[in-house]
Amino acid sequence: MKKLASFGLFSILLVIASAIAGYAQPSEAQIKKDMSGPRTVSITFGKPGSRTWDTSSQKWIWTRDYTTKLKSDDPKIFQIVTGYAAYNANGGSYTFWRTFPNSSRFEGIPNPTNQEIQALIDRFTVKEIFGSINYDNVVGKIESFGPPADPKFDWHTMNSVSFDLVGVYTQKTNGIGGTERGQRTFRIRLYRDNVKSEWKKFLTTSSKDWKAL
Repeated sequence: MKKLASFGLFSILLVIASAIAGYAQPSEAQIKKDMSGPRTVSITFGKPGSRTWDTSSQKWIWTRDYTTKLKSDDPKIFQIVTGYAAYNANGGSYTFWRTFPNSSRFEGIPNPTNQEIQALIDRFTVKEIFGSINYDNVVGKIESFGPPADPKFDWHTMNSVSFDLVGVYTQKTNGIGGTERGQRTFRIRLYRDNVKSEWKKFLTTSSKDWKAL
């Protein structure tokens, strides 16, 4: 009986503690206040926030997804950033930590079209985009190389954007004749001088994602 009473009391205290923590969670008004800056036009939120263990910082945090609209240097162009706001979660206390952007785009600046991307591949060349190590490991002809259904465009500035390219081909797996057919994802970043100029250079920022087919 004593054990049952103790368990019941513990359960009640746990519910009360959870309720207190729930009420103490940052309000949308507070998050907007913590996130807002001189460039902020508006902030909207996704589903209700939740607590999670952050492995990199080894602490409990509370997060809330957001989309924010920001002013740019051009009054006709706005930056749209998605991500999540993170708060240190210490019991029922929450203090703002930082924001973690996931993606960025600009209203008024279109993403490169598939046709434009293909023209850039022809101009910069497949060999340069692949890099010497990956290109030298190609066996025969590259079957296809271009943007996937979702290139995951991410604008760093109005004059620099990153996206994925996927190449399907057969590659060497060792020095004694081993081969494997598959696809490799390349992350590309483009640069230009201004929004009206051509893309003048590129950088392959990642090419590690190989998937056997």
